[in-house]
Amino acid sequence: MTEIERRIEQLEQTAAERTLIADLSTVTETRIRNAQLADELRLAVAQLRTLKPGGVHIV
Repeated sequence: MTEIERRIEQLEQTAAERTLIADLSTVTETRIRNAQLADELRLAVAQLRTLKPGGVHIV
């Protein structure tokens, strides 16, 4: 596994954790902010995948 693949997996895991926090939170501001952070992280993952050398898609 390359370094970029490892970083992408870390971002995906953090996005999933933020989504879980948003889903479980009873505080509206916390729900909204964590959902936003998860969306931003998923966007960053998508962008990193398009920049990955060799054009190989990670699934």
